[in-house]
Amino acid sequence: MMTIHRVNRPWILFTLLFVSLLLLFAPFTNHGSGNRERLKGVIESVRGKGKGGEAVMVLEDSEGHWDEADKMREWEFNRALQYEGTGSRIQAFIDKARSGQPFTVSVIGGSVSKGRGLTPPPDHPRHGSHKRPRQGEEQAKNNPNIDLTEVPSSAPPKQTQMGATTLYSKENLHVMIFDWLNSTFPNPKNRFVNGAQGGVGAGYFGWCFKEHIPEDSDLILVEQGINDLLDMEVISFYEHLLRGLLELPNKPAVINVETFTTLFPSLLSSSAFHQGVLNFYDVPSIAIRDVILPRLLADPDKQMPRWFRTGDEVTLKDPKAKEYGGVAVDVMHISARGHALAAGLVIRYLQDQIERSAPPSYFRKALSRFASSYIKKPPLRILDVPSTSLTGQFDPFQRDPMHVPVCRSENSPRLHGKVSSAEDDVSEGYGQGLQLADGSHGWIQWSWAEKRYLISREPGAIAIFDFIISPPSKEVEESRESLLLAESDPIEQSLIEIDDENQDFEVEAENASENESDSVDEEEEGRGRDKFKPIALSSRPEILESDKESRRFISSPNKRQNRGSGGSILIGYQRSAKLGLGSVWCWVDDDRIQGTQVDGWWKLDKRNMGMVKEIASGLQPGKHTLHCELLKETLDPSGGNEFRLFAVMHD
Repeated sequence: MMTIHRVNRPWILFTLLFVSLLLLFAPFTNHGSGNRERLKGVIESVRGKGKGGEAVMVLEDSEGHWDEADKMREWEFNRALQYEGTGSRIQAFIDKARSGQPFTVSVIGGSVSKGRGLTPPPDHPRHGSHKRPRQGEEQAKNNPNIDLTEVPSSAPPKQTQMGATTLYSKENLHVMIFDWLNSTFPNPKNRFVNGAQGGVGAGYFGWCFKEHIPEDSDLILVEQGINDLLDMEVISFYEHLLRGLLELPNKPAVINVETFTTLFPSLLSSSAFHQGVLNFYDVPSIAIRDVILPRLLADPDKQMPRWFRTGDEVTLKDPKAKEYGGVAVDVMHISARGHALAAGLVIRYLQDQIERSAPPSYFRKALSRFASSYIKKPPLRILDVPSTSLTGQFDPFQRDPMHVPVCRSENSPRLHGKVSSAEDDVSEGYGQGLQLADGSHGWIQWSWAEKRYLISREPGAIAIFDFIISPPSKEVEESRESLLLAESDPIEQSLIEIDDENQDFEVEAENASENESDSVDEEEEGRGRDKFKPIALSSRPEILESDKESRRFISSPNKRQNRGSGGSILIGYQRSAKLGLGSVWCWVDDDRIQGTQVDGWWKLDKRNMGMVKEIASGLQPGKHTLHCELLKETLDPSGGNEFRLFAVMHD
C-alpha cells in the first residue's frame, strides 16, 4: 500500500495543478459557447420573418461549432467592430448593472432606430392593421421597463411619448439589446427610452437630445450613420452631440451603431466623418455594412430583399426603392433581419466587456499571487471628457466649458415655459413644442404622420420666439485618473520596464560597435548626426491669430467651444426638392439687416430632411427675441413658399 501511494502522489499533484489552471482560465475559454447561447434569443425573435421561415443566423450542431453561413462568426465581428476603445464607460455601466442597481438605456437615432417597416408591438392598435396610430400607453402595458412619459418633474401633467408605433417593436434592434441587458441584469426599475426621430441628424440632436431622452441615462445607443449629409460640417455637429451626451450627470456609456444604405451613388456615408470623433472620445463603434456587403454582392436579387425593407407599403414610386429579383426594396431602411444582426453584434460586444470587467473569484485572486505577471490587473478607467474639443481651436491653457444646450421642439413631449431658457420657468404658463410670442401671426401647427411642424404659407407672416442666453458654464474638471495619466510618461515607463531585459544586449552591441569602429566612414557618421536640425525659435515665422483660424480644416472654428464667443441661436427646419418649400428671413432682436436667409428648397431630390441653421452668434447673456418672416421669393421651381419649422435651439 505504501508503494502505491508513492506512485500516485505525482498524479495527485498533477491533477490538482490541472484543476487549478482550469478554474483560473475558465473565463477565457468559454467565449464561443457563451456567444451562441446569448444569440439564440435574438435569432428566435425574428425566426420565420424570411422566406420559408428560416432563421436569420444558422447555428450548427449541439457541439457548438460555428456553421459556415453563421453571420456572427469571429471574422465578421472583427469586421463590424470599427473602434473598440478602452471600454471604460461601458465597463462602468456594466459594474452598475452587475451590482443590482437599476439602469436606463436610451436611443438617439433616425428612422431606422424608429423601426421603419417593422411590426408594431402586439398590443398596439396598429398591429396587423393599417389604422392611423394613436398616442397611447398600450405599448408599455406588457413591458413595465418601457418609459413613455419622460417629461420634466416641474411640468404638472404628463404627455405620452411621441413617435412611430414601431419605436418599441420587438424586432427593433435597440429593444433587442435592452431586453438582453434586462434579462442579464434583471431589475424591475430598469428603464428603456427610444428617442429616435426620423429625418434629422446630429445637427438637431446635438442641441435637442434632452428633449427625447432622460438626462440620467446610463447607456445611450446612437445611430446616425445614414442621417447626416456627406459634408465636412458634420464633424462639428457630431462632436457637439457626443460631448453633450458624455457630459450628462451619470457619465453615460455611449455605443455608436452604424447601418448603411445603397441609395446613393457611393457607399461612402457620413459615418466616415463620425469615426474620427468617436476615436477622440473613446466611443466604441459597430457597423453592419462590411458584414452584409459580401452577401449583397454575391447574390443581390436574393440578398437585397432579405436585408432591406420590403412589403406592401414599399413601391417603386418611392425614390428610396429599387427593384431586386422582381421585388421593390427600400434600400434606405434595413429589415427585421438587419435589425437582428445589428443587435447581435452589439450584444456580442457587450458580452466581451462583461467578461473583461468580471471581478476575479477568490480562488483566482489566490492563484494570482503566484502568477501576478500573467494575470492582468484591472485597467485604469478614464471617464473624463477631453478638456479640449476636436474641432475647436486648440488651446491647452483654456479648458472648454460644459455643453448646456437648450431646445424647444415640436416633436418633443416635454412641457416648457413660454420663454426658452436653460432654467425652465413654468410659473407664467407652459406648453408643448414651440411657443409663439406676442406679435406672431400667420403660423399654425401642422403634422404629417408622427412628424409635427409650425408652418406658414402666407408671405409676410412672422414667427417670434423669446429666449434667454445663459452665462458661460463651468469648465470641465479632470478626475484623479486623468491627473494620474498626465503625470505618467509612457516612454520613460517603457524604458524602465525593458531596461533589465536589454542590459545584456546593450553590452553585446557595445562590444560589436568597438570592434567595427575603425571601419566607419567619418563622412557617413557626420551625415547621420545631421539628419535633423530643428529651426531655431527666433528664425521661425510668426503666426498671427487670424492665420490660425484660416488654417483650420473645418469650415469655421467651433464657436460653441469658445468661452468668449457668446451664445448662438439656431432653427430646425425642413428641406426638400419636392414639397414646394420656400424661404424665410430670420434675425435677432432689432438687427434685421444682419439677418440670415434660410431656404427650404434644395436640389437633393432623394432626401427630405430636417436641417439646422445658425441665425446669429456672439449673443450676450440675457433675454433676446428671434424673428422669422416668410418671404415672397422662393427657390422652388414650382413657386412653392411653404416653410416648415420644427425647433429653436440656443446656448
